[in-house]
Amino acid sequence: MNQSKKAISINVVTIATCIALAILHVIIILVILMINNASSSLSEIMERSSQRLEIVTGLQAGTSVLSETSSSFVLIPTTKEGVVNVGPLMGYAAELSQPRRGSQVIEQLKASGVTDEAVLAPVYIAAENADAMMENQLHAIALMRSVYAIPHAPQLAAIPEVALTEEELTMSDDQREAAARALLLNITYSERKATISQNVTQCVAMLRGQAHERAGITGRRIGILRIILWAVTLSIVTLLVIFFVTLYHQLITPLNSHVRVIGENGKLEEDRGLREIRLLASAYNSVSKRRDALDNILRSAAETDALTNLPNRYRFEQYLVEAGDSGFSVAVLLFDINYLKQTNDTQGHLAGDKLIRDAADCIDCCFGDSTGGACFRFGGDEFAAVLRDCSPVQVQERIHRFRELETEKGISVSIGYAYTRDMGDSSFKRLLDEADHNMYQDKQKVHSRAD
Repeated sequence: MNQSKKAISINVVTIATCIALAILHVIIILVILMINNASSSLSEIMERSSQRLEIVTGLQAGTSVLSETSSSFVLIPTTKEGVVNVGPLMGYAAELSQPRRGSQVIEQLKASGVTDEAVLAPVYIAAENADAMMENQLHAIALMRSVYAIPHAPQLAAIPEVALTEEELTMSDDQREAAARALLLNITYSERKATISQNVTQCVAMLRGQAHERAGITGRRIGILRIILWAVTLSIVTLLVIFFVTLYHQLITPLNSHVRVIGENGKLEEDRGLREIRLLASAYNSVSKRRDALDNILRSAAETDALTNLPNRYRFEQYLVEAGDSGFSVAVLLFDINYLKQTNDTQGHLAGDKLIRDAADCIDCCFGDSTGGACFRFGGDEFAAVLRDCSPVQVQERIHRFRELETEKGISVSIGYAYTRDMGDSSFKRLLDEADHNMYQDKQKVHSRAD
C-alpha cells in the first residue's frame, strides 16, 4: 500500500496533460486571430498606399490634360473649315470637374492619413506650380475667346472667365493670339511642368517607401506568428507523444503483464505502473475473485462525415488554416440542398439521407480530390468546395457539369461561389461571405420558381 501511495496517479497525468493541451489550444486560437488581424492590416496598408499613389499621380495627370487641351485650343483655334475648335475646350472643362486640382489633392492626402510634412512638401510645390500653370491657361483661353466667337455650350460654363488687362484690350487680334501662345510656350511654363513631374515622382517614391516599410514590418510579424503557431502545434504533438508513451510504459505494459500472470493464477507485482495499477494488483492479491477492468480509450476528433464520407466542418477549418493567404487563385463554393425538409417530411428520413448522399456524390465528382479540389460537409444540407489554381472558366465548366449530374440524379441544389485571382488580395472569410450571399440568392430563385 505504501508503494501505491508513492506512485503517480493516472488522474494527475491526465489532468495535467488536459490542462496543458487546453492552454496550448488557447494559444493557437489567439495566434490565429493575431495572424488574421495582421493579414488584414497588411491588406489595408497596400490598399491605402494604392489610394494615396492614385491621388498624387492624379495631380500630374490632371495638369497634363489641362496643359494639352488648352495648348491645342490656343495653337489650333479653328478647324480646316474655319470653325472654332471647341473640342479641346470641352476636354478642358471636363477635366476641371475632376477633383484633382492642387488644393484638392492636398486635402485628399491629409484625409487619407498622410501627415508627414516631408511627404506633403513635394505635393505643395507641385500643387503651387499646377495652379500657376492653370492661371496661364485660363488667361490664354480668355485672350483667344476675345478673338474668336466661341459657340454657346453649357459644358464650357465650367471654365472660369479671366478679365483682360486694359493693355490687352487695346491689342489687335494677332497680338492677342501671340500673347496667348507666349503664356503657354514660355520657358517658365515648361519649367513648372518639369517641376510638377519631379515633385510628384519624389512624393510617389516616398509613399511607396513608407508603404513597403510598414508592409515589411507587418509581414515579419506574420512570419513570427506563424513560427509560434508551428512551435505550439509541435508542442501539442510532443506532449501527446509523451502522454501516450507514459501510458504505454506505466499502464499498458503492466496490464499486459498482469493479464499473463492472472492467466497463470500467479501473484501480481505491486511495484509496477501507475498508482491505480498498483492498487489493482494489491486488491487482486488480497481478493483473487475481484478484478477491475480499466477503460482508458482516447478518441481523436473525427474528421470524416459518416453519412457521405466527405471531410467534415472541422477538417474544412483546418484546410483554411493550412491553405495560406497568397500566391494562388482560389474559388470557394457553397451548396445547399433544396427541399430536404420536404423530402424528410413526406418520404421519411431514409429518403432524406439518400438525397444528401446523392448531392454529396455529385459535389465530390465535380469538385473533389480526383478533379483537383476539396469538398466538405458542414452538416445537414450544407456543403462546401474549394478549388485552387483555377480560372473562372474552369469553375463555370465544373458548375455546368454539376448541373448535368444534378439533373441526372433528380436533385436540386443551390450554389453560390466567390473567386479571386490571388489569395493575397482577399481572405477566406470574405470569399465565404460572398459565396454564402450568392448561394442565398440562388436559393431564393429556386423557391420563387417553385412558388
